[in-house]
Amino acid sequence: RVSSTMSGVFMLLFIVALSGFIALLPISTLTGVLFMVVLSTFQYKTFVILRYGRLSDSIAILLVTLIAVFLNLAVGIAVGIIFSALVHAWDSGSHVEADIAIKQMLINGEECEVKYVHVRGAIFFSSTRKFVNLFNVASDPDVIILDLKDALVIDHSAVAAIQGISHRFAQADKRVLLTNVAAKCHGRLHRTGDHAALGNQLSNTIEDIESNIKKVGSGETHHSNSGLVDEHQVGQTLQNLQLFQAPIDSAEYSVEMLVEKQGPVTIHDKEA
Repeated sequence: RVSSTMSGVFMLLFIVALSGFIALLPISTLTGVLFMVVLSTFQYKTFVILRYGRLSDSIAILLVTLIAVFLNLAVGIAVGIIFSALVHAWDSGSHVEADIAIKQMLINGEECEVKYVHVRGAIFFSSTRKFVNLFNVASDPDVIILDLKDALVIDHSAVAAIQGISHRFAQADKRVLLTNVAAKCHGRLHRTGDHAALGNQLSNTIEDIESNIKKVGSGETHHSNSGLVDEHQVGQTLQNLQLFQAPIDSAEYSVEMLVEKQGPVTIHDKEA
């Protein structure tokens, strides 16, 4: 809007070059102008938000207002941003989910019963408690496979949570293996984690007996030939079909064939 632009331009001019003219105006006049600005720009729907909106939004509005009144607006805005960021981080931590299955898999050629945990979401300081609660050292099998294909390891709290789970299972003579670790998460784990333990967790060949999917190391996937269809072979078969080998006629040839089939056509102009 033009009014907003002009307001900012004139405010800049008054501060930089026209401060002497502002000093000539009475304080009462400036106070009245500011009150009119407040009455014109205040969003009265804020009271509806305070009553029916989210509790965190209502607290943020009240917090910024009180700090702006008793301290200054800059501090109030800064505190409001920090508070909203913390609330968002806390809410994001509750979105971590996992698909858990107990099944038979081949680990380095040896068949054993494993607990397969496919984590989905971001793992960081506000979601580590929910992540840790996915495991139970007493009742879980001897091998835990942690699939991080759809998960992100964001901070040191997530790395510490994975290391803590691995350490507790190791004390009970059980193993925690990692698979499908993204490159970014792989680097973060190696920067802040135990390199030797991570090497043992990532350097394994994992094969799903039910779906014949083999995962080597940190996530390279191979498909077994049994029970699966070769996509290249399917493509070659489709190309050999007569439908895809039929010649494509030009537009002129199609018109000639149509005229030959229907015969000559005579067009008369009624107006003439």
